[in-house]
Amino acid sequence: MEVGVDISKLKFDVVLINQMGKSKQNAFTNDQKGFDKFKPWLESFDALSAHVCMEATGRYGEDLALFLSNNSIKVSVVNPSRIKAFAQSEGLRVKTDNVDAGSIARFCKAHQPAPWLAPPSEIIEIRDLYRCLQDLIEDKQRCQNRMEKLSPKKASFKTWTKLVKEYEKKIKDIEDQIKALVDSNNDLAKKEELLTSINGIGFKSAIAILSEMPDVSSFDNAKQAAAFAGLTPSIRQSGSSLHSNGSLSKAGNVRLRKALFMPALVAIRHNPVIKAFYERLLKKGKKKMVAVAAAMRKLLHIIFGVLKHQKPFQCGAKT
Repeated sequence: MEVGVDISKLKFDVVLINQMGKSKQNAFTNDQKGFDKFKPWLESFDALSAHVCMEATGRYGEDLALFLSNNSIKVSVVNPSRIKAFAQSEGLRVKTDNVDAGSIARFCKAHQPAPWLAPPSEIIEIRDLYRCLQDLIEDKQRCQNRMEKLSPKKASFKTWTKLVKEYEKKIKDIEDQIKALVDSNNDLAKKEELLTSINGIGFKSAIAILSEMPDVSSFDNAKQAAAFAGLTPSIRQSGSSLHSNGSLSKAGNVRLRKALFMPALVAIRHNPVIKAFYERLLKKGKKKMVAVAAAMRKLLHIIFGVLKHQKPFQCGAKT
């Protein structure tokens, strides 16, 4: 029995396909009340045999996936690009929440995606704190942008100044909570130590990577980790009429990709392995941003190796 879930901020639509191929549909609110109603609805169709599938839509679906996993209901969280490609292969011309949920259910039935593994509680906690920190930093920057357009003599300037100071206090508080969490957890502390052994990665970048990257055991190799981050090249070539330069697929975790950008720039200057790799690409005629993207991918390969083998980074080691 396959169940497709199309999730949004306020609700999620569900289409269930039973063993006879018949479908049932419903919709629930995207909150604990909705989850509590969804579970008995599934149980009325035999929840033990249910395989729930949803798109990886970030925050909107994480709580539901965790709820299902905690209740021993098989759930898969799939890259949206795979669902989109499947829907296109079906020739769907109508796009509604219910239609999308049905397409996800049929994808689940056809491809039987791997079950989603719930991250450890400390990863969930540090991810929540990290994302809160990022939101606060962005809000603070918006306030500062407004202040740039104002004269310090205006009354509104004082209001924005006060608000920026409040954001700074909250940012400091969240940073302290993250530091305390890492210091109190041996596994997090060990991973942070391994990541910061890599030239280019500091404490903040290590936290970002730990927050957004699944445990390395969920990947068979570094290439899969790069694909998860959307750092694999997308090639467009056909005969002699189409031959474009490869670009990043970007069909992956945008937060992880963003977290790797600045560390890659630092690594290009201070990490001998990344620096040599980057310079070789430039000598081959690659554009700078293409080389930077490749450096991000190379850095992720190093991260994968360090975490997988539980050994600090060494310049002479194979990556």
